[in-house]
Amino acid sequence: MYKTKSMDTTTGLSNKKTSNKSLIWLIIVLTCAIIAAVLWWWNYRKYISTDDANLDNFRISVASRVMAPLLKLYVWEGDTVKAGMLLAELDSTNIVAQLQETIAQREQLSASLKLNKENLRTATDNLKLAEIAFEQAGLNYQRAKTQYKGDAISQETFQNMEEAYKSNQIKVNVAKNQINVVKAQIASTEAAINAASASIESVRVTLDYYQITAPADGVIAKRWSLPGDIVQPGQTLFTINEGKDIWVAVYLEETKFNSIYLGQPTTFTLDAYPDLTFSGKIFYIGSNTASEFSLIPPNNASGNYTKVAQRVPLKVSIDHISGKSGEKVKPKLVSGMSATVKIIKEKE
Repeated sequence: MYKTKSMDTTTGLSNKKTSNKSLIWLIIVLTCAIIAAVLWWWNYRKYISTDDANLDNFRISVASRVMAPLLKLYVWEGDTVKAGMLLAELDSTNIVAQLQETIAQREQLSASLKLNKENLRTATDNLKLAEIAFEQAGLNYQRAKTQYKGDAISQETFQNMEEAYKSNQIKVNVAKNQINVVKAQIASTEAAINAASASIESVRVTLDYYQITAPADGVIAKRWSLPGDIVQPGQTLFTINEGKDIWVAVYLEETKFNSIYLGQPTTFTLDAYPDLTFSGKIFYIGSNTASEFSLIPPNNASGNYTKVAQRVPLKVSIDHISGKSGEKVKPKLVSGMSATVKIIKEKE
């Protein structure tokens, strides 16, 4: 009987200890929860946080202006390029043949112009001869007229003199008309030569389009075509990251937008460098939400409407980078890296 009472006492003490341990753990869990809630509230009071952010910079699309097969590539993804550097070459066989044909046409027209100028000199000499013959025929006609009135010559001779005079007058007019025709031919040939020269310059300018060059300094971020592809006008061949300016593109919910202003200080971290802290300022606030320029912008005219929180684009500069111990570092920053941004509500 005494043994049974001792066992009951031991069991009661054991249950009491277990209950005390459970209570202690409950208190610890509640304390941690309260601390976490306080930290969250402190963070929420001081910062506007979002992880919908990434590094961004200016990108240039290098496109073709003409349609042609892609012949050669001189750069690849990751290569650093300078403005004016040759990136690719298109097959210019057809345009070179067209250029040679146009040059040959201009040479042919130049030869024709030279011949027309020679014809003009000949026509001018013929006019001079015709005028001399006409002047002589006029004198003979006046002399024959006087002689005919004095019955010194026959009527037939007089008529021959008269016909010769009229014939030489016609020859003078024909020679003048011939000169006008040759001058018109020269003017037409000169105009054709000018047109051929303009066409040659146009083809030469077009020929430059077959050499794809870098419009600015940067790094080849993406190559979109390979040799042998038929390139269309306006088709992008390369995307170049300028790399000189880089910022954080932030897409902030409209519900957090009311306290945002230009120059507002921010801090952020990058997933690629979790041990580094970045700081900067907001230097751009979008004038529209990001969805306005999406591939399929929202259209609520159908009657089916689901309200979704819109996001306003912001841009944050990168002014300072520091490690855990506070030292300055210079990590390699790549466009597209994910970031977690904290916008400071109040200045410290």
